Order: sequence, then C-alpha cells, then structure tokens
Amino acid sequence: MRNDERQRLIGILNDGFENGGPIQGEGIVRSPLSDYTSAELLAEERNIFFRQTPLFMGLSADLPENGSFWADSETGLPILMTRDGDGRFRAFANTCRHRGTQVVPDGRGNRVRFSCPFHAWTYSSSGDLIAVNKADRFGDIDKSQYGLIELPAVERHNTLWVKPTPGGEIDVDKCLGGLQDDMAHWNLDVPSYGASQVLHANINWKLAIDTFGENYHFDVLHRETLSKDIRGNLQTHDTFGPNYRMVFAFNRFAEIAKAVPDANEWPFRLMTLSVYFIYPNTIFLVDPYAVDVLRIFPDAEDPAKSTTAHTYYVLPEMKSYFEDPAHPERAYEDRFRDFNHVIVNEDYRMAESTQRCADAGIQSHILFGRNEPALLHYHNAHRRGLGRPLLEAMPG
Repeated sequence: MRNDERQRLIGILNDGFENGGPIQGEGIVRSPLSDYTSAELLAEERNIFFRQTPLFMGLSADLPENGSFWADSETGLPILMTRDGDGRFRAFANTCRHRGTQVVPDGRGNRVRFSCPFHAWTYSSSGDLIAVNKADRFGDIDKSQYGLIELPAVERHNTLWVKPTPGGEIDVDKCLGGLQDDMAHWNLDVPSYGASQVLHANINWKLAIDTFGENYHFDVLHRETLSKDIRGNLQTHDTFGPNYRMVFAFNRFAEIAKAVPDANEWPFRLMTLSVYFIYPNTIFLVDPYAVDVLRIFPDAEDPAKSTTAHTYYVLPEMKSYFEDPAHPERAYEDRFRDFNHVIVNEDYRMAESTQRCADAGIQSHILFGRNEPALLHYHNAHRRGLGRPLLEAMPG
C-alpha cells in the first residue's frame, strides 16, 4: 500500500494503544446459524461463488518460470495452471478430452508436456493436444479441436486469478475493488513460493472465514499464543467493494514508535499484520517476513465441512532460515506446526463448537459486535453475491 495510507493506518493503531481506538461497527448484528447448515444454500454458494466467480488462486511465485505448472483441485474442478513458453499464465480444466480423466496429478513442477495416465493422450503447456496414442488404431481426429478446455485466467499485480467456468473474461480491477494500490505496493514479485498444506475441518466454509474476522478473541482464546505478539481488540477497518482490510498491531508497536521519533519513518511492515478478505473465499496475510494465502472451500455435499488450502510465500532474506540444507525434509515444518497450533487447535476447534450448536438447532442466531465489523462485511458480501437480504444492526 502507499506510504500515505500506511501512515493513516499507523495513526489509528497508535491512537488505539494510547486511547483504546475507535469503535468502528454499525452496531450489534444478529446472524442466522442456518447460514452454516443449509444444504440448499450450500448448493447455491458452490454454483455462484466457486463456478461463476473469479477466484484468487495465488501469486506469480507459484509459477516462477516458463514451463512451470500447478495442478489444483480444491475448487471441486481439477484445474491445471501453467506458464507457457511465452511466459503467459494460463489455466485449463485438468481433464482429458478423451475420457475425462484428470491429466496431471495435483502438485507443482516444471514440464512442457502432459500425458494422461489413462491412455497417454498428450498436451502442451498451451493446452494443445499434440499426440494421440496409437492414433492409427484410435481413428482420425482433428487434434486442434480437442485441446484442454481453457478457463479465463489473468495475472495482475503478481496475483493469479481463474474463473472455474469456460467463457467470459476476468476484470481484476473489479475483483480487487480498490485494492490495486495495496497489491502493487506490497512488492509481491519479491516473495518466493515456500510450502503449502491443506487443512480439513468440520466447520462450514464461511465459519472458517469468520475465524479471521476479528482479534476481540485474542486475549482470551489466544492468550498463550497470538496475544503474546499482537495487541488484542485493536484493528483498523476498511472496505473495498466486497473485499476487506484490517491491520493489527504487534505488541512491539509502542516500543518501536518510542524509539523512532518521526512517525513517517516507522517501519510499517515490522509493526503490523495486514489481514485481507478477498471475495469470495480468500484470506491474504502480510507479516514482516512472508505472505500467507488461505483459500477456503466448502465440501461438495456437507455444509458442516470445509477445506483450507494454505500457501506460504517467503521473503528472500528468510529463505535460508527455512530451508536448512542439512535438513531439507524439515523445511517449513516448524512454521506450519506453530501456525496450525493456532488455526487448527484453537480457532477451528472453537468454530467446531459453533458448528455443533448450529447443527443442533438450540439457538437460531449468533451476534456480531460493534468491535467485529469485518464479520458483518463478510456475511453481507456473500449475501449480496447471492441476492439475499442483508444483515442489519439491531435497533439501539
């Protein structure tokens, strides 16, 4: 983000340390628990959000050079993403045009030809069908008509976007809704791909997103973990179309502010954690040393299940710290262990109790407070996307 915007946010956080900070929400909001349990709503969400809506997939670092590929099935549709011989980012339905088999197993690597494991039909990184196994026996076929089905794909500000349905175009500016400056000024060409994992949870996908929506709970749930590093119940509040940004302050914020008299010289990234919700399903985190992308997906049939695809991108100065040549098999294990201790053992575990409450039907609604404005924004962004009535603050 631009320096003047960083200074504005730092001012809000500094005031928060000194005076408690502003209350930013519209009021207390009642949110129906049926949003986490309805099978009919889940089917509509899967169609609108995970077929018809462009999805933030990751960073340019996922495909660092020509010939790189990344196969991913988390949307429910197997997708093959490539950087072709001209350096262009492309995406395809990862299904063979012969019998519909997934051509490339999920994963990453470098390859310019992809051979289907069923009958060895072979495709290029540009999606062209270049070889039919035993073509003389199979029969005459126009290979130009049977390349991989291409999906709309755009690379902008070193971010990768794909719409999991053929046809149409992706307007990244519309998708970002005003976050272009932030993405352009984070220098996202600098981090390199570090590692990835997939987390499975017995919670609705929106409930998983909710766990990233406030730090009101830090001093309670995370009192032995995150609260030791981050000031609880203090955050900024900015909306960008359907997207959202909040910035937390590290506890060292006040110490740095005192040591550096000129606020214009305060090192924003060392003092803060920036948390973005990128519609419809992505949490994007920027800390002093890395970037995390968490793409959260619903289960195909069960509203009470979801997966979180987590990718970690590392700044160059941290590569040597994580990738110990003496123990390459342990690279990133410690970082993921600490991350999962908070997200899985604390946040998602608590969310599972909310899911059980929702499934039991013991109460009809939960509450979002004035100090939890991101939660109202998340839920209303999804409601707008589906044309549903918006949640509103309770009278008084």
